[in-house]
Amino acid sequence: MRALVLALTFAVAAVSVFLVLTTTVRTTDVLVGSVDARQVGVATVSSCTEHGPIGRWGFGTSYECTADVRWEDGHTQQLAFPPGQLKPGERDVAVFLSNRDPGRNDSGRWFLAGPLAAVVLGLLIAWLSWAAVLLLVVPTGERKKKEPEQQWPVTKKDVRVTPVTRRVRRLRLYAWLGLATAAAEGLASMPFFDAPRRAGAFVSPWPELEDAWLVDPPSGVLAGFAVLVAAFVGVIADSVHKDAARIVRYGQPYLDSRTPVPDGGTSWVPTVLIGMLVAGAIVKASLSVPAEAPLLVWLAGGRDAVVLLAMLIITVSTRQSAKGMVTQLVDR
Repeated sequence: MRALVLALTFAVAAVSVFLVLTTTVRTTDVLVGSVDARQVGVATVSSCTEHGPIGRWGFGTSYECTADVRWEDGHTQQLAFPPGQLKPGERDVAVFLSNRDPGRNDSGRWFLAGPLAAVVLGLLIAWLSWAAVLLLVVPTGERKKKEPEQQWPVTKKDVRVTPVTRRVRRLRLYAWLGLATAAAEGLASMPFFDAPRRAGAFVSPWPELEDAWLVDPPSGVLAGFAVLVAAFVGVIADSVHKDAARIVRYGQPYLDSRTPVPDGGTSWVPTVLIGMLVAGAIVKASLSVPAEAPLLVWLAGGRDAVVLLAMLIITVSTRQSAKGMVTQLVDR
């Protein structure tokens, strides 16, 4: 019975997040594609279909409209616009056509942030759905995974009661910082793309931001790389914590079976290098962003400085040698 209740809870949560996802897709211009427009013009709405207040396009009322479009080069055509772009009765609304559906040409601020949010919500839906199916399909007695046969097995309880050492905490914080870096790129992209499109390549209202960042790969590359690093570091953190549980449970016999831990302390070289990068990022942003720029632009320009400063704080506050970690666990 408990499994059924949990499965229903996960299923309801998945449906709720799905509605949030479709709302995000509709309101953040995910459907209209690239900021590099093929054509720009004006549209006059001819007919609309209403959606909402709750439905396949999420929460709130929206309209899927057909409009007569007059492009910049003078030719006209009738096009269907996705929900959230136009409303009944609108006339001479600035619109554009890119590599997907046509859209309202007000701002490209959601070009990167919208898809990133949609991906996160999509992954959350997949996890909730999988959890619901697992609870319904797999019998309770078989749901608990057995620990693999190994020389030094540990249970989930062993891992849970093992102290979280500073080295494990560092790895976990690095993983969370990777996810935060992906979010930071999405947020920093919003002022950079906050302008109407024009026919051809997009022109940013704040091109200085490209000079303010230490790294400026194509949009989305930094976020994707940061998420992959976060996943990799998270797996390492889990592995290190399990090794710590083995030290606590088996003590010296387990340590004797492993490669001896070096007596040396932790090198300060990586910390110094990160500190130098922080200083460089701050100077670069200060020299590149105009003094009269809004606060959001300054925050976007300081993206790399904030991420690196967070890394520096994590590195310094969780400093612990491998020998120190082992000593802490043996004392336990």
